[in-house]
Amino acid sequence: MKYLLIDRYGRGLDRLRISVTNRCNHACIFCHREGLKTFESNELTPEDYGFLAKVAYKLGIDKHKLTGGEPLVREDIAAVVRELKLNSNEVTLSTNGSLLKSRAKALVDAGLDRANVSLHSLKEEVFTYIAKAPLKPVLEGIRESMEYGLKIKLNYVVMKSNINEFKDMVDFALTNGFDLNVIELIPLGTPPKVYAEEHVSLDKIEEYLNAIALSKRVREFQNRPEYLLPSGIKVTLIKGYSNPYLCAGCTRLRVTPEGRFKICIFRDDVFIDARAAIKSRDESSLIEAFKKAVNLREPYFKFS
Repeated sequence: MKYLLIDRYGRGLDRLRISVTNRCNHACIFCHREGLKTFESNELTPEDYGFLAKVAYKLGIDKHKLTGGEPLVREDIAAVVRELKLNSNEVTLSTNGSLLKSRAKALVDAGLDRANVSLHSLKEEVFTYIAKAPLKPVLEGIRESMEYGLKIKLNYVVMKSNINEFKDMVDFALTNGFDLNVIELIPLGTPPKVYAEEHVSLDKIEEYLNAIALSKRVREFQNRPEYLLPSGIKVTLIKGYSNPYLCAGCTRLRVTPEGRFKICIFRDDVFIDARAAIKSRDESSLIEAFKKAVNLREPYFKFS
């Protein structure tokens, strides 16, 4: 792949992780809020995102992941997807799934390529402890999405309270034909007491996957190990903390709801404000903002 924007460490840029809102209807015990400590309520409009994608595409950025907060709390989320799809090869969305039942058809019609649904337990009491919300609407949303042919990938953050469900989660993914992200709990945003009580290594899960997988490859994006299981589904391990391999393969830039570029989830001290350029449809200024942000990017965890 030929990157048009490359940072000082040789890492290209080909995707944006766009937080479209800070609002959320869940209160997960580990939520890092996309690395944001302070919030603003001046959310960009669907047309703003359309302009952002148009300029980004000219710079070789053609993949967009929508997140939050919870992106589906936006009534206009389908319009956001539709605008982004005009100038991108892939638009996906990360959601807690609770509002998918009422949003799935509109998202499919808008061209959404995939929804990553956070499903951290299949047990009501465990799920409620983690998300502070009921499990049933999430499962209903997943089923509704399947009815409309929306591709689903599960996000499963592993903790001491739910690690014993790992094989059940794999079976659920297998039964429904979902790929699965297995994510290590990171200390960012997680209260210290929760992290101390809940953090657990993914080593045993990794051993299990190595034993049952047909093959293993390392994805170019963030050097994530991906396992192909006999059923054809893929399981990806994501170790996001103290992992220089992940940082070395990071090819994305973050966008805050009000239109600032965030260079790294772990950095809350460096932003490039692109809001004025987006709002005024100033292409040259937005290109300059992209270039400034890329120049400031650096791996948070480096090889010693």
